[in-house]
Amino acid sequence: MTAILTRPAWTIEFETETIDKLIDKHAPHIPKKRLYEQRAIATKEEIDNFYPFRVGGAAHDLFIVQVVANIIDKIPDPELQLFLSRQLGDDGAHAENTRRRIEVLFGHDPIDDIQKQVQKHWDYLGDLPIRDWLGWLAWELHYEHHIVAPGVLNRRLSRLYDPISSTFATERIIPDETYHRAGVAQWWHRKFDKASPTEKADLAAQVIEADEEVQRRRNPYLKEHGQITRRALGFEVEGGDVIYDTWRQEVLSYFFDIPISKLPKLMSIND
Repeated sequence: MTAILTRPAWTIEFETETIDKLIDKHAPHIPKKRLYEQRAIATKEEIDNFYPFRVGGAAHDLFIVQVVANIIDKIPDPELQLFLSRQLGDDGAHAENTRRRIEVLFGHDPIDDIQKQVQKHWDYLGDLPIRDWLGWLAWELHYEHHIVAPGVLNRRLSRLYDPISSTFATERIIPDETYHRAGVAQWWHRKFDKASPTEKADLAAQVIEADEEVQRRRNPYLKEHGQITRRALGFEVEGGDVIYDTWRQEVLSYFFDIPISKLPKLMSIND
């Protein structure tokens, strides 16, 4: 394994610059800034399409709450526990805000539908996120880091939106999630940098193996939710999958100090 000698801080600027480079290389037709003004959802079809999209978003956040609540006392690291307590609270607030916005838009509390979607996450992942800290870290990478590229494309390409949901996302969700991603990266590297080269290689192999297992189990959901998202936001895009795959390589390279060319062959979102 060839180590990467320098490592930039994990910031939203790092994310954006890296994703833009991937777009330049793999999908230059995808714009790197918004080309169209968004329009608020208005027709019955547009509003109806928003329901599964927002329920899916709330379920993603509530699933994070449930996983963290399960794992927080299983990893005997008080520094990590304090970080996870914030992640739990933040994502709980995100889910609750989405729940209440859906209630306003549709006239009923969607909590049962949200929990049904949460159960689907548990069904395909099983106990992998709470089995041990290796599974938990792989899960964090998928639920916080790997989804950054699709999120960036969604924000740039969307033509439809709910202004109130969008304002909350800009003011609260995006800063919170950026903090979570940076926090996980910082915690991991404090641990990883203390390991010997042999230990690092072993740790990287174990987490990447778990990451691959999460990808395999998660692919059907990613495809389904991607379609729901694009329908709700009013756009289609070619090349988004290769940006997801190559961004995931960048994330794993960053976390484990492995050059892209030295990573094992990874499962694609299309596999």
